[in-house]
Amino acid sequence: MDLTFFVWADTHYGYDQRPPGSDLRGRIIDQMNDLPGCPYPATIGGVVDEPSFVLLCGDAVDGEEGAGEHELAWFHYYTPRLRFEQLEVMGNHDQDLAYITYFRGRYGGLSHSFDRQGVHFICLNSRYDDAEYFGEEDLGFLSDDLSRITADTPVVLFVHCRLDRFTNGDEVTRILAAHPVLLVFAAHVHKPAVFQIEGMDCIDVGQCRDHPIDPAYGRNLYVARITDERITAVPWRWDLGDWERGQRWADPAVAARRFALDRAR
Repeated sequence: MDLTFFVWADTHYGYDQRPPGSDLRGRIIDQMNDLPGCPYPATIGGVVDEPSFVLLCGDAVDGEEGAGEHELAWFHYYTPRLRFEQLEVMGNHDQDLAYITYFRGRYGGLSHSFDRQGVHFICLNSRYDDAEYFGEEDLGFLSDDLSRITADTPVVLFVHCRLDRFTNGDEVTRILAAHPVLLVFAAHVHKPAVFQIEGMDCIDVGQCRDHPIDPAYGRNLYVARITDERITAVPWRWDLGDWERGQRWADPAVAARRFALDRAR
């Protein structure tokens, strides 16, 4: 197995939307298109392969009231500019009927899954009414979906928000416990991080919106690679056009370790 994929999040199409050439999401897409062949940081080694897919980890659109069709039009305008297949997970801003209709039409529901090179990828819907939680439909999808694969099939989970922020996130970890989970990707907080929950390696992806409240260290996407021997996930700073190496911190080595995952399988 040698599988590469990119993960970006919180594009918020419609927010501070610009035409081609001056829109940051367009510039980020251009960078993703150019990443294959780019050398990884020296500590990782090798070069970036063509990704099998790109995963947009929620908040594809901004969700401004009454702007659903307009925001979806921008989403559809920019998505084909990406050279690679893009798949999505639902986010809390993706609740307009226009986007939900698109999502259900493409995936058949608010959660979906797919397989690549023997790895099972799950895009799990979540709820954001009065609190962050998983509904019965979401948990039911996860249980049913996992029941269709063998117990030794490796799993990667995508969900818009990190599991320990949900009121019933422990239900998800309980359901996942019987399977080898390689990675859990989330977003939502616009701040990248690498951490563990119940022994699972988790990654929060930075943002691709660049609102004034978004921190400087949140401006990134992740390049992930899974082989038979190794799992790596390295953040790419789209604002710097370079790998995250702690360029803006007093101790770059410590900062880089906060955001990058590199371990043997």
